Amino acid sequence: MKLKLLLILQCALLLNACASLTPQSNKQYIEQYPDKESQSCADFFTKLEQTISIASVIDSEAARIKAFPYLRVNRFLSDFRNEPMDTTSFNTWVDRMQVLAEEGWQIELSNLPALERKKLSLHPTTAKMNLNETIHYCSDLLRAVDLDEENERNHFKNIVKVPDEYKTWQRVIGLYPLTALAFRSGIDSWYKETNKVYAQPLENLTVHGELLRYVSSSNNALLSSQEVSQIISESSQSALNIPEPSIVNSHKLFENFAPIFEIDTVTNDDRIGTVELNNDVTPKISTDLANVYRHASYTRIANQVLLQLNYSIWFPARPKTSTFDMLGGDLDGITWRVTLLPNGEPLLFDTIHNCGCYHLFFPTQHATVLNQTSSFEEPAFIPQTLSVPLTDRAVIRIASGSHYIERIYFDNATSSKSKKYKLTESKILRSLEVNNNERHSLFGQDGVIQSSKRGERYLFWPMGIPNPGAMRQWGHHATAFVGRRHFDDARLFEKYFSVISTYNNN
Repeated sequence: MKLKLLLILQCALLLNACASLTPQSNKQYIEQYPDKESQSCADFFTKLEQTISIASVIDSEAARIKAFPYLRVNRFLSDFRNEPMDTTSFNTWVDRMQVLAEEGWQIELSNLPALERKKLSLHPTTAKMNLNETIHYCSDLLRAVDLDEENERNHFKNIVKVPDEYKTWQRVIGLYPLTALAFRSGIDSWYKETNKVYAQPLENLTVHGELLRYVSSSNNALLSSQEVSQIISESSQSALNIPEPSIVNSHKLFENFAPIFEIDTVTNDDRIGTVELNNDVTPKISTDLANVYRHASYTRIANQVLLQLNYSIWFPARPKTSTFDMLGGDLDGITWRVTLLPNGEPLLFDTIHNCGCYHLFFPTQHATVLNQTSSFEEPAFIPQTLSVPLTDRAVIRIASGSHYIERIYFDNATSSKSKKYKLTESKILRSLEVNNNERHSLFGQDGVIQSSKRGERYLFWPMGIPNPGAMRQWGHHATAFVGRRHFDDARLFEKYFSVISTYNNN
């Protein structure tokens, strides 16, 4: 009885859209399928989900979909659900959700204790296949049964949603309509202080220690905008027109737009490094080697899908300035994002700290800022607009301690003092090796790194964000205290910017 109750609670709290794990609902789910082979696959997924849940190794980067264990969704893909689709487009759309699910399962299996993996491998469905092959085979089989009729496809489109990161009950208890006004006032004050910093000449910015530059270890010549445009165009031939560059071309793009991080360095906490896990699974940042973690994402403007390049860095900590500093704590980080137009040039840059905090927008000459007047929604904060030279790299000037971004400028100069960083796939953070040969995710099942929690959570909770200030996994970055905004929202930029229509002629 205790085990049954635990399973139900874990599913409700952590899997969100996952079907209840009661024996009766499991039986109903399995017996809905018309043949023994499909039933065996449904049983396999049921046991797989139970095992992952009990072992507490759920990966929540992509959201699970109720009654479709072989599919997962993110905010970008969910945005297509209200659009008419022919069969080819629908299948292409579902293909991408199946890829997300299979990736998630593989990560969860890699983090699962070896004994539990062995038990799963004894399931009858795995007799002639390994676990990953079984997941793929059963996904194809059940998908063909579940989505072969129009009414089933329409139902599926209605439920493919990603829950937002805000908890309405917290806002209700916290008297949000009143407290939000006070928070908005504080946010406006931070905007004013930040604008003062950006108003100073670059050479007048305060330096407390030594300015260290981190540059990509690649020495490749920069691509022309025409070359970037060709890569985007040639990789956008699917039914949904989503740019999917090859591995080789993806590396070229990430290397081409890799920024220079210029950091005012006073202590080791101002050095970027490599994410590792201690034997007790608590994270640490080793500054012996600098890694910048990369991954691609997408945004939509009208019917256009734009490719985004994300670069994340990690610091050992944001050091506390006093005993009462509510913003300091273990781990800190920044994600820098480049959004590319079809012509190969950036539309804009934006950045957050890895808690989702301090969302800054840096539009280029291709973007026009829309009017923003709501008192109950944070505007897009734009401390600087950029005219992007295609022969230089973006330099991100970062303050000591707070790690606030103080300026963006463009340069291509390096020196013997410049430190090299390696571009590394961010997916590895979801399954890191520990010294005892086990693997664990950097992130908790809720997408939050608990060891990075901040004192501000005691003050900011009325804004509805769980554990505000703590570092987060992709897909869990709420970036506004007032209003609702997510870093991975497919329509984020449409709210704040319009694209100058002549960019294709550049």
